[in-house]
Amino acid sequence: MRVNHSGEVCAQALYQGQALTARLPEVRREMEAAADEEMDHLAWCEARLRELDDHPSYLNPLWYGLSFGLGATAGAISDRLSLGFVAATEQQVCKHLDSHLARLPEQDTASRAVVAQMLEDEARHAHTALDAGGIPFPAPVRGLMSLVSRVMTETSYRL
Repeated sequence: MRVNHSGEVCAQALYQGQALTARLPEVRREMEAAADEEMDHLAWCEARLRELDDHPSYLNPLWYGLSFGLGATAGAISDRLSLGFVAATEQQVCKHLDSHLARLPEQDTASRAVVAQMLEDEARHAHTALDAGGIPFPAPVRGLMSLVSRVMTETSYRL
């Protein structure tokens, strides 16, 4: 659950950075709405961590800063790139959540409910971003994003 919590910290920062630099008002509103929904995810993960007597990753401030910078940069370049970045990121998140759901014990219904709802919401964010004009990212870029995601996942799990 710590990894999911870190992912939600990153999502908050990413959407906030993108909203800050979005050019079109409708893109800004979309980013702000997604950030609001991600706040729910963050709260759910945080509550679940407390229930499991665990702690958030000590690296969350670093992840927040890096993600905010990436979001703001993508938004400053173009709204279409920013939306494409959302789609590519959320697609990566969906893969992670799918694998997490498959590994969670069936009896951990509380964690499974949180992860399942997050998966549904993140998939919707990806589709919405593409439907709004996001540029689909090429495979090499998605591959690099996957590599960075694995590093963040592994370090957040441990720290």
